[in-house]
Amino acid sequence: MSDSKNRYFMETEIFSQPNLIDSSINNRISFDNSTLLFPEIENSKLNVLSISRIIFTGMGTSYNAALYGAKVMEEIAKIPSIALNASEISSDNFFSNDEILLVSITQSGESSDTVEMMKKARSNGVLQILVSESNKSKACNISDIYLPINSGIEHSIAATKTFTMSLLLLLQLSIFFAEKKSIFISHYIKEIKKIPLGLADFINDKKVINNIKEISKYISNYNNIFYLGRGKLFPVVLEGSLKLKETSYIHSEGYISEELRHGTFALLDKNIPVIICATDDENYEKNLSMIKDLVSLKSPVIAILNEGEKKLSKMTNKTLFIPKSSNISIPFFSTLVFQLLAYYVSLKLGNNPDLPRNLSKIIKNS
Repeated sequence: MSDSKNRYFMETEIFSQPNLIDSSINNRISFDNSTLLFPEIENSKLNVLSISRIIFTGMGTSYNAALYGAKVMEEIAKIPSIALNASEISSDNFFSNDEILLVSITQSGESSDTVEMMKKARSNGVLQILVSESNKSKACNISDIYLPINSGIEHSIAATKTFTMSLLLLLQLSIFFAEKKSIFISHYIKEIKKIPLGLADFINDKKVINNIKEISKYISNYNNIFYLGRGKLFPVVLEGSLKLKETSYIHSEGYISEELRHGTFALLDKNIPVIICATDDENYEKNLSMIKDLVSLKSPVIAILNEGEKKLSKMTNKTLFIPKSSNISIPFFSTLVFQLLAYYVSLKLGNNPDLPRNLSKIIKNS
């Protein structure tokens, strides 16, 4: 249990995120100079200009954050990047290049697969950044540079604020690397500044919360569900799917939208709803085509859409609108939506979202 205001820690931690994001942004960005502040890197031997490739890694929620990190690093800083599950990195060949940077993400710093992979990288002389909540961990002892998530202790086993704050830190890191490469970043700083207030207004809107609760009630009637998203939204839908599995015990899978056509369409019918995150305007026609196909297969469609989008909303069974915003802001709105959906579905089914069955968590102070 959490406190007198909220029934569970998970709820408290979800609603704390706008303030945490605001604090992190103010600590990491000098708005007067339009520059990013990473003294941990400035005072290290890392030369951003010498990096030829970045490997992001983690497990579970941290792996989903790693996927996001690789995507934003390539998009913003133009550095070739890849995300790999820590348990799958078994060959020294991954670390054969002196110009590789390894970015490991682990909330506790104690994830055994991540720690073992970091040891392997260290034995190959690879420079390492650790993204973690704890600076008193096995992972921190191995890393060259420690970047704190700054989410505070997360009591609920189902990660929420540690995931969101990891996304923010990886976004800020990407902008910092872009700045070091003399890439224009002012527009990113302008947009990132809007995120905290936008999120606060969004999750404190009673109409939004009531709509999420209504959709959660709808979802709770099903035993299987798919989540779809593209680009930077793919890691977010993976995490949304994971949250639903963890807290509600409903079988759920996240897919890159078009990948659903390759075999998985055979499973779809009126008993399997699909949540599609269709807020990326650059893929509007593809999202439209996918929704049409889902409707033709009689699969219930729940769409996350930009505010004011009428054409797509008329085709779906349920719709949840998020404020129309920049590409760097949308993943944060979508993340909060999926966290709240999982939380309210869990409550509807009579579960304790803080203590999912068969799961445990290491909590360490900084």
